Amino acid sequence: MVKMDYAMKNYPGKNFSESFDKKVKNLPEHIFLSGHFLKEISIFDNIYIEISGGYHSTITVILFYELGYKNIGLIHNNTKLQYSECLDNIQKLIYLTDYSLLFKNPNLKKKSMNLIMKESFQNIEKAKLHLKNYRDYFNCCKILKQTRNHKWNNDFLLDNSIIISSLIPYESYNRQMRLFELKKKDTYIRFHKKQNIFKGYPYRDLLIGNRIYSRKIYDKLFENKLKEYNLNIIHSGCKICPIRILFPIMLNNNDCSIKYNKIFNSKNKILLG
Repeated sequence: MVKMDYAMKNYPGKNFSESFDKKVKNLPEHIFLSGHFLKEISIFDNIYIEISGGYHSTITVILFYELGYKNIGLIHNNTKLQYSECLDNIQKLIYLTDYSLLFKNPNLKKKSMNLIMKESFQNIEKAKLHLKNYRDYFNCCKILKQTRNHKWNNDFLLDNSIIISSLIPYESYNRQMRLFELKKKDTYIRFHKKQNIFKGYPYRDLLIGNRIYSRKIYDKLFENKLKEYNLNIIHSGCKICPIRILFPIMLNNNDCSIKYNKIFNSKNKILLG
């Protein structure tokens, strides 16, 4: 695999084309868990994997299963807005691996789901003016995915545990920088203060050149692995999401975001389950 800093140094900000494949040698042929990462997490008695049912976390579970790991628990953040294909992937994984599954239900903070989503959708225009920090305008992500982390981890996870996160550096600039900080420290794990637990990031190094080129290279490898196990090829997320309106390229065929954007930004009202 080409070193991330080498590629960034030699091809800074370049718009990569097909010919770039010939310039960079030793392109990866498959997704794997590095020996360094596996050695670091070996000190923990219990391993949990955050599973959304999408491209990356699904393959993370598969890779641990192929290596014969038994002490694995799966954690699914139950936002109530998941794609059915993602839930189907999770069910297939449980049947295949016999791993246990824990559901993490969100704390809606005494708000209705309808109000939470409406507030975020009505901030889309503000977010367009501040794209660098666009997530600050969408509280739905924070409420549905983060509000229970600290207390929930203390209540439901066993001692001496680590949670494996499938963050990918090419998904966003913030994730790229966060994982690059780990790379500079030569580690795949960090103690997450807000969640009060150690977290591991096996895909820390999945970056060749820029993020667009890296997505082209690596997502194909994830797809190939999903096909190998006859799993749905789909990115995770909420089927009703203001971020997909902000970045239309993220819209899926069965996405409901366009419909609900019209609803939430009109005088009409609709109740979500």
